[in-house]
Amino acid sequence: MARKSKRKVVEQTPPADDGDATEEESVQMDSDDDIPPIIDKDSDDEDGSNADAPAEEESKSSDKSNTKKKSKKKKSDNMVEAKKERIIPFMDTFYHLSSEDSPKDRSVAARDLIHHCFLTGKGVNQKDAAYALTRLMNGLCTGRAASRQGFASCLSSFLRVAYSSSDGSAIEELLNEDDFAKGLKKEEHHFATTIRLKLLSTTQILATDVNKSGKGQKKNSFGGKMKGIEERDHIYGRLFGILAVVRSGMLGLKDLPPTVIEGYAKDLVDLYHHKKWMREPSVHGLIELLSALDTGSNVELIAQVANSVITPTLLLSAGNASKADRAQFLQKLSPEQIAVALHLQTLQKNGIKYDSPLDKPLLTAESIPTLSAALSSTSDVVHPRSHVVWNTLWMYLTEENNSAGYRQLKTNEGFPEVIEKIIQCVVIEMLLGKGKGQSQPTNERRSLALQIICTLSGSSDLKITLPLDLIGHVLCPDVVTGVLVNVLCASGGAGKKKSKEAVQHHLKPFTSKMLLDLIDHCCENDDIDRRMAFAKAFILADPRFDTKTKSQTIASLLMLENDDEETSEESESQRKAIWQRYLSFLEEKIVLASSLHEATVYIELMFKLARRDLAKAPADDARRVVRFFMSGAFFDCSYLTDPSAAQKKSSTKKKKTKSKAAASHPNPPQELSSGLRIKEMLEENGRTSILPSARGIMAARFHSLLSDFVSAINSQNRGGNKNKPFYAKGSKPESIYRALSEVSGILSLLESSGAKPFVNTSTNSETDDASDMEDPMEASRASLLQVQSIANDALVNECDGSGDKDVLRAKAVFVTGCASLMMSLYLQLSDCGNDNEEEDDEDDDVFESVHEYISDLAECVDGFCQVMENENSLKKDDDEGNPLAAMAGLLVNILSSPVGGEDSGKATPVRSSASKLTRETVKVAWSGMISVINDLNEKNKTLKSLVDEDVMSILIESVCGEKSMTDDEHDEDESIDESDSSEDELGASAVFANASEAGMDLDEVNEDPASDSEESNEGSDDGSSKDSEDEDGGKDIELDPEKLENLLLEDSDAEMSDSGILEHHAGADKALAQLIKLKQEARKKSQVERERVEICNRIRCAVLLDSLFSPSVFNSGWLPVEAVLGSIVPILRSRKAIAKSIQALSPINTKKSLGEREGLLERLSALVKDKISKFRCSKHPEAEEVALKASSEIYEEMKLSLNNAHCSCCSIALITAVRCVPSLEENGAIRDIYASAVVDWSSRKATKIHECVFNDLIKRMPSLASLVLAKPLMTAAREAHSPFLKCESIKLMAALYKHDGTNADELMSKQAISTLKQCCSKAAETLKNALEDSSLQKAKHQDEVLNTTRHFVNYVKAQNEGILTNAELSGLQKALEKAGESQKGQKGKQLFSQISDTIKTLARLDIGEGQKPKHPKTPKVPKSSKKQKKSKK
Repeated sequence: MARKSKRKVVEQTPPADDGDATEEESVQMDSDDDIPPIIDKDSDDEDGSNADAPAEEESKSSDKSNTKKKSKKKKSDNMVEAKKERIIPFMDTFYHLSSEDSPKDRSVAARDLIHHCFLTGKGVNQKDAAYALTRLMNGLCTGRAASRQGFASCLSSFLRVAYSSSDGSAIEELLNEDDFAKGLKKEEHHFATTIRLKLLSTTQILATDVNKSGKGQKKNSFGGKMKGIEERDHIYGRLFGILAVVRSGMLGLKDLPPTVIEGYAKDLVDLYHHKKWMREPSVHGLIELLSALDTGSNVELIAQVANSVITPTLLLSAGNASKADRAQFLQKLSPEQIAVALHLQTLQKNGIKYDSPLDKPLLTAESIPTLSAALSSTSDVVHPRSHVVWNTLWMYLTEENNSAGYRQLKTNEGFPEVIEKIIQCVVIEMLLGKGKGQSQPTNERRSLALQIICTLSGSSDLKITLPLDLIGHVLCPDVVTGVLVNVLCASGGAGKKKSKEAVQHHLKPFTSKMLLDLIDHCCENDDIDRRMAFAKAFILADPRFDTKTKSQTIASLLMLENDDEETSEESESQRKAIWQRYLSFLEEKIVLASSLHEATVYIELMFKLARRDLAKAPADDARRVVRFFMSGAFFDCSYLTDPSAAQKKSSTKKKKTKSKAAASHPNPPQELSSGLRIKEMLEENGRTSILPSARGIMAARFHSLLSDFVSAINSQNRGGNKNKPFYAKGSKPESIYRALSEVSGILSLLESSGAKPFVNTSTNSETDDASDMEDPMEASRASLLQVQSIANDALVNECDGSGDKDVLRAKAVFVTGCASLMMSLYLQLSDCGNDNEEEDDEDDDVFESVHEYISDLAECVDGFCQVMENENSLKKDDDEGNPLAAMAGLLVNILSSPVGGEDSGKATPVRSSASKLTRETVKVAWSGMISVINDLNEKNKTLKSLVDEDVMSILIESVCGEKSMTDDEHDEDESIDESDSSEDELGASAVFANASEAGMDLDEVNEDPASDSEESNEGSDDGSSKDSEDEDGGKDIELDPEKLENLLLEDSDAEMSDSGILEHHAGADKALAQLIKLKQEARKKSQVERERVEICNRIRCAVLLDSLFSPSVFNSGWLPVEAVLGSIVPILRSRKAIAKSIQALSPINTKKSLGEREGLLERLSALVKDKISKFRCSKHPEAEEVALKASSEIYEEMKLSLNNAHCSCCSIALITAVRCVPSLEENGAIRDIYASAVVDWSSRKATKIHECVFNDLIKRMPSLASLVLAKPLMTAAREAHSPFLKCESIKLMAALYKHDGTNADELMSKQAISTLKQCCSKAAETLKNALEDSSLQKAKHQDEVLNTTRHFVNYVKAQNEGILTNAELSGLQKALEKAGESQKGQKGKQLFSQISDTIKTLARLDIGEGQKPKHPKTPKVPKSSKKQKKSKK
């Protein structure tokens, strides 16, 4: 039956020379596995239950749209029954074979068709079977929907069932009914030949094809000329038909004539030559045909097909070279020809012999450069499909290994070198454009390169497992950068601009998936060496691969992720093993680095790993990194020796009878392992030392890592931490002491084992010149050993229990903390051996300071220990002074110097990192000292007296600035205004006059005119000293640039004198003006930097006050009230000064110092609000006087508040001071302060007091607030100078009457409760007046008044007795009703009405006739508060 002439055309005919792949080139057909079982004739159960239900589920939509005759059944039982019995009619199966909805639908149709033709139980339905065969072949040539796939799949199963019937006569019977077969002579043709001829006849495309007319012309079945689209359909129909025959298994029959297989091979070769775009599909079919033959029993047949058909017609076809010229033959091979040749040579392992040129291996290391052009040309086949040559190539190079599903390279064939050549010649040179004359890589080329890398990395379906030594060649830097990094970092936008719609590179998903598959492939077998090999490849290509690509590739390979999750013991052991290999790799790269950049990158990777390892104890890898950094940064390990090896050697001379195992050298000590490894690597590579610049980075990271180690110990010693501690149970200072002692011990062991510490040249020369003097290094070492001895004795005595337990515990905590600080200072004396003279000079100054600090610290420890052991020692030795003051001064000096702080413009990475460690140990030392006083203040009364005026002055001035503790009153506003105006008042003429009189350069002008005159008398002989003063921070004169330039250019038109000498030159004046401008700008920048460093140092010193004002200290009650309250005002003044400086910052300097100033501002605010506010004064005879004085000073500071934030700090501080006053509620001075504050706030327009003062008092001290604020606020509600303040006063009244004290820190006193009741009459009158006040008629004002009235009425209602008279309540009620009538909204009227109704239910106060209710008199409040002068000391 002929095909339908009308059909929907889907495919488009490509040009003859178009090499692009089309949809059908992949030769996709429904797999035979998709078709339900059909061979067994007794398959009714399978057809009915197992196959019908899922098939009908998938074909439900097509049945509804195409079979309208079937009606929907409403009952579910009937629908289920219909699904079980439904079978597609024979003629409808052809329509369903082209369904594109689901492969299952096509499979069911094929099953029913075959069942109808062969498996009905009545024999072969010859007529319908013959019709079906013709119809199936015709369907191959249609492009409607999925016809080609469905018909080809059905044809494959149809032929398999036909020739595999019980007697094998089914196919003969159906051919007897076929019209085409009847025209052939049966005795001359095998049925397989008949099938082939029928297929060729159905799909006529070539002049040699047999058609019905017998003339062999390219015509359609009606005799007309074939159109292009029809030719294309016939081409693909023939290809799919041949593949259907191959997949049917017919070619594997024993009695099959070889000519049939040769014929099909020739047909595929003809398709190859017919159209260029058919080359790959036809070769794919040819490979599948050869693969269908059994290589064990068909060796001669395969050789016959290859030698007689494939080699002459395909490989040596027209255009290729002869057999003799192999080089030219290889050069002209196409990718498809390479694929066929490689497939044939893959089969050659079974003993198949081919003729030339297949008798020699086609793919060798020597032939890859020749074949690279053909292989790289397959990039036009884009992802997700790859050219057939690549799959054939991988199958040729690999074989299955013992692991199921994995493949490995074949052995003994030199294939590793072939892989290297493919990467170099094809991927790098051709696809990535690195070869000579190659253009930039396109996305198509990069896609092919990515697919090659995927396959070789094991992230494809083949799962190839390469040898470890090949991974680095496959993932070389050029490949990783060009294929992975450049794709993952691409923005996906137009040009260099990022796309606004966040469009990503189209290869990015594929690349990301490749990396994930690679990780999964590596992690499946838990092969540590393979993980490390891939990680090395990525790191060598780009150490920041994960950061740049925003992936977790390296982290996953090295098991660096999910540190917080609990892992099994096996995973932990794997992680430990791979981290050890990773560290060894990084150590080698650092030691042998040829540039600073290279070394820095690997140092940072090692540092990150160590920090990650610090999360869990015992952090062995972090300790190893510390040892490596220390050995490489501070020591020349060329002369390092292993003492254990020397001892072993000497012992073996005495005992010769020991075994070989005992005679072998033991492992070196762990402390020396890093140094010995550095020595070994340097000797093996002919190097003398690590790069000096790299040693500096290692030193910086060494100090940073130690600091992080100390921080980790701190965090693990806090409560609630479930992690295993780094050391056995002990205090935080003790654990830190053990950690730093371990490092110091390694330092000493390295030096004693032959490692030579690096020493800068200047220090060396000074030591030689001062040989008579004591070596400061030895003195510092002696001081350190002295304190370490005290610490060790304290720890031993504590363990033994020999002495007072509390004293021993406190002493151990204190001394170990100080010893830790000394060790951190001592570590700063280690030098990297840099040759920079400027840095050497700076280091000399730092080293000198460190020596002094170590010596002073040892004296402080000794003095404080004496006070701990004997409380009378401080009285006897008055000359020695207060050890706590000495310690505080020493720690402040450390934190304010480059040793523990920062130096302006001279900070180096090493110094910055070392100072961080010093700051951590300063906290530990100071906290240990404070804890001693906390624990022993009851046993040793002398310890309480250590916190005196000197100690507080040192601490406060370190945070608040110098002279912050003095009592001199100064108006900072005026000083700032004067300093600002001084620049404008300074004339340029005076500057030049002073300069000319002094005879000096303008760059050396000093700020003080008096000093200028003194220097002018001395002359300019000592110019160097003046320069040094300028560099050290001398302030310059601020000159107005415009005035200066006008002055210099005033005589720019000067004339020549009589002698012909030019008296004045305008250009020189202009240059001089520009020079002065530059000098001023440089000095201003230097001044800003110095101020920034000073602020940073003040922030660092704040930690000392934090420890002193900690809750544990306040709870112990030993801290004097003078120390706490006396520090409040200086802190407030300093805070205000910092806030002013922030406001006065110029735009140029804002970015540089704004963050530091804001940080100090927050730190000072936290000291007041979070620390000092928790202070509660214990009973002390002088507490009242101190507290009242502090309250008065704080109030004066409050009246000068800069803003609301500063006023809030003053408010909290005032409450803290007020709490310290005994008999607080009876003290009139406190009442006067707050009453004056209310008056100032409500009456003065320029007041600096804010509402937060009263809110804070009501929240924190409601009882006192009721006593001191009730009446003043009621007065302010009537007499305030603005409606806003009246409204705010009324709001505060609401807070008073709402707060009953039940939820406060303290309950309301009886006096406060009585005062509130007594003020109710005045409060009612105040609210009545507010409701009638014309200035408070706005909606927001009315809401506040109404809210306060509600709280007040509820308060009165809650009292058990009447406290207001009928007249007072009636007046308030009438005011409410009148105000409610003026409301526009119904809701507002209801609120007023509800409160008015509540007033009606209130109890009244009974009074006699003719008597008036007695109300307490309101005390007079001063209208203003004058500023009291403080007595100067």
